[in-house]
Order: sequence, then C-alpha cells, then structure tokens
Amino acid sequence: MIEIKDISKIYSDQFGNKIKLLENVSFIIEDRKIISLIAPVGSGKSSLLKIISGLEKESSGTVKKNESGKIIYLPSGPSSFPWLTVKENIVFGLDEPNNEQINRLLSFVGLEGYAGHYPDNKSLGFRFRISLARSLAHLPECICIDEPFIRMDQSVKMEIYQLIRKVSYELNTSVLIATTNITEAIFLSDKIFLLGGEPAKIIGSLNIDLPQYRDLSVVTTQEFSFYINEVENIFKQIDSKKILFKSI
Repeated sequence: MIEIKDISKIYSDQFGNKIKLLENVSFIIEDRKIISLIAPVGSGKSSLLKIISGLEKESSGTVKKNESGKIIYLPSGPSSFPWLTVKENIVFGLDEPNNEQINRLLSFVGLEGYAGHYPDNKSLGFRFRISLARSLAHLPECICIDEPFIRMDQSVKMEIYQLIRKVSYELNTSVLIATTNITEAIFLSDKIFLLGGEPAKIIGSLNIDLPQYRDLSVVTTQEFSFYINEVENIFKQIDSKKILFKSI
C-alpha cells in the first residue's frame, strides 16, 4: 500500500510569481489495484505522478511506501531508446540481468520473438510494451503511467488496456494512471480519484465494480453509464469549463 498524504506543490512562473498547483492531495494506492487519477489538462496530474515516483520534489506532504518498494514513472511519450534492441532496452539500468526473467517478461508483454529488434519507427503500442517490460524488470511496487494512450488507435489501446489489467492481477503490481479520459479510466480501473480545482485537490472518488475481464461491451452497460454520470456531476461542481474526454 502506498499512502499519498497532504501533497502540495508550489512553483514560480516566468515572472517570479508563486503558483500553487496542488493542495493537500491525499489518497491511497492499494496493493494489486489499478487506480486512475482523472483530471483536466493543466491540473498538475503529471507533477503529482512525478512526486509519487520520486522524480519531483513536493513543497509539503509525504509519500509513504514500503521501505524496499520501487515506484516507476512512465511518461506520456515513448521512453524506449531507438539505438538499443528490445532486450537491451528492457535490461537497461539493471545491475545483474536475469535472462530467464527477461525472456518471461518478453512473452508476458507480447514481445516474444522481438528481442533483437530495434524500436525505432515501431508503433506506439510496441514501444509502450518495451517501456512496461523495462519497468517490470525492476520488480516495482507500483507503476505510474502518465496518459500514454492518446495517440494510439483503438485496437492497440484495447490490447494495452488488457495488458495493464493483466500486470495488476497476475504480477501483484499496483498501477496508477493519470488521464483526462473518463471512459478510459472507468474501463481500466478498480478505483478512480478525481483531481480538480485551482489549486488542484481530490474532489471525489469512486470504486469501480465491473468484471475483472472487460471488453468493449461493458461500455454500453447501465453500470458504466452510471459511473460516467457520477464523474461528470462531480466535475460540474468544480471544473465545469475544463475539458475531459469520454471516448476509448
């Protein structure tokens, strides 16, 4: 379990003015759960994920995790190195790569047979699989994924969505996803938190009670529509003019 407690972030703009981006953000990432953080563009969700991952310093507050637990951040753009092979990308940063473990990861993320290929000019889905496998090779407690799906086509997205759910349930890894897409968050998640306001704070949360295996048919159910309406109603009270999306 990872506890984000009272995280605030203040930064200085180009004119030296102090801007409060995040204010007392608190929530819990439960073990083996997929958590989505829904927020409009510009609400500070990327900064929050970087703070949770230890890549950015909070102004105040704490991130409590297991002492030996690793939290890895995956940015919105592809993070594979085009001059390294798929396997070289996955073992990058490992002190003592375990070939058997790496081969299992290649198979797990759908890259079996591609170990010697180079990722340059490959699809976004292919490169995301590499980044995900490299993260998993470090045996993380949690992977923070910062809205990587926007430019993927629908068929690729569905494959990646299923892969992420597989990571959570089969590898006992928690996943935190930041997104502007309500439908995507509900489809993927076990629980969602809503980040809004200026400065941004947690304005609501929902437990998502949908089947573990989900295909596109779940989007047409009454339960799914209920969750969409709940999220929209909460945001209307806080950020009625901010843009959120509802297509997978």
